[in-house]
Amino acid sequence: MNCPIKTRNLELLVDFAAGGLNPETASALERHLAGCDACRSMAADQTAVWKALDAWEAPPVSPGFDRRLYRRIDEVARFSWWERLTRAFRRMPLSQAVPLTASAGLLLMAGLLLHRPGRIPPVASRGEVVRANQVERTLDDLELLRQFGTADSKESAHSDAM
Repeated sequence: MNCPIKTRNLELLVDFAAGGLNPETASALERHLAGCDACRSMAADQTAVWKALDAWEAPPVSPGFDRRLYRRIDEVARFSWWERLTRAFRRMPLSQAVPLTASAGLLLMAGLLLHRPGRIPPVASRGEVVRANQVERTLDDLELLRQFGTADSKESAHSDAM
């Protein structure tokens, strides 16, 4: 069996600890665990987690829980969107609101002062100056190459016919 940690197949160790593997895979993994300290340690940790989860019991729900929950949902549903948005800030004491507001203002000012749209530097001309006689010679050379191209195609067509 390949090492689950080296192959990044950690789900195999979690399933082993949860008791969710088929017998063949579980026995192969047990043989691997006998020789691999890292996998054995992780499997032991996962087994401890599963045992703790099995032993945990949820506390009983209070008798009026559902009634209170639905009443609160109805109360909040009647608020406007603005009241829902500002509701968390209404309970904030002034001793917390002032520093929070001052900090937000300072951050806003710092952002405005530090944000300077940069000027775009002028682009240096890297192109070469092309003269009219250079363009004329280039066009002549292209015309000459075209003539060679048509002559070659006629000769190749003629040689194939023989």
